[in-house]
Amino acid sequence: MPVFLRKELLKTKWFLPGLLIALLAAGAFFITWGHPPVYYLSIYEGRSGKIVEQIMVKPGDRVELSYVHSADGTPVKAVFLIEEKGLRLLEEKYSWYGAGLESGSGRDFMFENDQVTVSGYNKVFKELPVRIARTIPQELHLEERTISLNNLAQGGSLLVIRVNEE
Repeated sequence: MPVFLRKELLKTKWFLPGLLIALLAAGAFFITWGHPPVYYLSIYEGRSGKIVEQIMVKPGDRVELSYVHSADGTPVKAVFLIEEKGLRLLEEKYSWYGAGLESGSGRDFMFENDQVTVSGYNKVFKELPVRIARTIPQELHLEERTISLNNLAQGGSLLVIRVNEE
């Protein structure tokens, strides 16, 4: 007969509590070890810190921030990669240079169809602050979802975008 089933052992006062603790520890180990982390792209209201939108994502997903440059009127698309540490800027696309847009600082530039694509960034944003425009739409595009940032906050408000692990 196996040791753990011997009658003498079953009669001890420590057998059942010990067995229960061992089973709970084994269960906790397998639940946490076998469960991959869950990540969210969370959008916070800048002043209160309240979450105004949250989307489940996974590392490797791409998200695009699109808007029209306020001073120069060029459409801009900033493409980010979701990482555990935050949002990695992969590239920016626009039709012509505007104030604050990359114009020649050792990045990679590709010109095609009247559009420039700038890549070669090595920047991960733990949080991405976005000031909501009063006159132009600003949108986040994920695989099958588009979020209008203008619908989440009033013009002039600050939103903060972060990648969070559950």
